[in-house]
Amino acid sequence: MLQHIHGYPVFGLHDDQTLHQFFDVMSRSEDGALMADGHLGYVMPIGGVAAYNNQVSPVGVGFDIGCGNLAVRLDLEKKDLKLEQLLNDIEKNISFGIGQTNPEAPKDHPLFDSDDWKAYGPASRIATLKKLAREQLGTVGSGNHYVDIFSDEQHRIWIGVHFGSRGLGHKTATGFINLSQDRPWDVRAVEKEVLLDLDSDLGDRYYRTMRLSGEYARAGREWVCEYVAKLAGAPIKERIHNHHNFAWKEKHKGEERIVIRKGATPAFPGQLSFVGGSMGDPSVILEGIESEESKKALYSTVHGAGRVMSRRKAAGAFRGRGKKRRQIKRGAVTPEMMKEWLRKKNVILRGGGLDESPHVYRRLTEVLQYHQNTITIRHWLTPLGVVMAGPDVFDPFRD
Repeated sequence: MLQHIHGYPVFGLHDDQTLHQFFDVMSRSEDGALMADGHLGYVMPIGGVAAYNNQVSPVGVGFDIGCGNLAVRLDLEKKDLKLEQLLNDIEKNISFGIGQTNPEAPKDHPLFDSDDWKAYGPASRIATLKKLAREQLGTVGSGNHYVDIFSDEQHRIWIGVHFGSRGLGHKTATGFINLSQDRPWDVRAVEKEVLLDLDSDLGDRYYRTMRLSGEYARAGREWVCEYVAKLAGAPIKERIHNHHNFAWKEKHKGEERIVIRKGATPAFPGQLSFVGGSMGDPSVILEGIESEESKKALYSTVHGAGRVMSRRKAAGAFRGRGKKRRQIKRGAVTPEMMKEWLRKKNVILRGGGLDESPHVYRRLTEVLQYHQNTITIRHWLTPLGVVMAGPDVFDPFRD
């Protein structure tokens, strides 16, 4: 179902705060749309799509530049999968949260030789940024970032991952948001939209570093999937990748635009994408189709199921970190509720916090109904096992 509210295409149903945030962004853009998984974000709502005329919005792209999904299909069937062993190996060998403990992650990836590193400028301390990026390549992060094991309708095994550019993207966004407001590079950013002209020095530099951060995010996802495939003892037969916090140069309605998708997935006709549900719900491989609604959506679709409950409301309030972390206020979701949901779905969870329980998300099947005229589902992926950071893992680079 597509609505037009104040002249703008809106898929699904949204609260007033999310709509207000979307309309505010639209007041400075040339075109846009709101996806059915939309919810409140920083300046631009998650699920928002905005098109600009030769301008880019660093705060619109956000802090987790290039956050996205990668799904790979293995040459492996469910009956031959050693699930418990694989989940244990993932938890042991892949780093979740802050830090880097993956000894085999490539420190000499070609992206580290890119000329685009020069676009950061001396204030960013490029050598320090590169060191951080090398250390964190292939780390997954916390929050809603994950490594999932699925089976499809043919009982074939898929690996799905969701995470972004880690500290590199966060520092890139922080630095350029600050510079756009004439503030120092490394102070805490103020979430305010300033549009940068791509023909300007600052706009060109941001766009180049944004693309570099996206390349870095993709490299990390590819490394994790390849590593997990080795742990499973099976080669990769198919790869499906997509960013959802990024800006692209595209042509729409006969005009070239800079299109920002903040928690929204590109869905051009024939383009395949992996979209995840919650830890206890199916995910999908979908394909964009041509239609009038697709054009109005700027060939975009959802990036997930969409939150309906804040992290604090779900998990409650806590004090301290690590072993000293203590709950001081109970949340709406209890450990028993989350365990019961996963038990009924036969999903094995490693890590994961109450703020990521299926209770805090919409159902992906219902969200996709709003986009049925813009996409087609190629595969339904049933979750078998999920590995995420534990609730006591601190990660300053979570989205």
